[in-house]
Amino acid sequence: MRIGDLAFATNPFELYLDYGIRIRARSKAVQTAIVQLAGYGTYLPTVRAVAGRSYGAIPASTFVGPEGGQELVERTLEMIQALWDKV
Repeated sequence: MRIGDLAFATNPFELYLDYGIRIRARSKAVQTAIVQLAGYGTYLPTVRAVAGRSYGAIPASTFVGPEGGQELVERTLEMIQALWDKV
């Protein structure tokens, strides 16, 4: 959703900080708010979390890996871009 120069993006996961930073850094919006756990959600681990065997990166805590996290980043940025393309 877009309100002026602000973009809101929702996702079903509890994101590791890295994903939010990637989205905000590349967003067209002046400010980007990321709403987590919008629906059924699990952790979305990063490569570092998996390598470090973080509790949020084990199969019992998540069903999506770092590749899915990068896909979420890219798709979120596409949707934010589309909000600016419509103007």
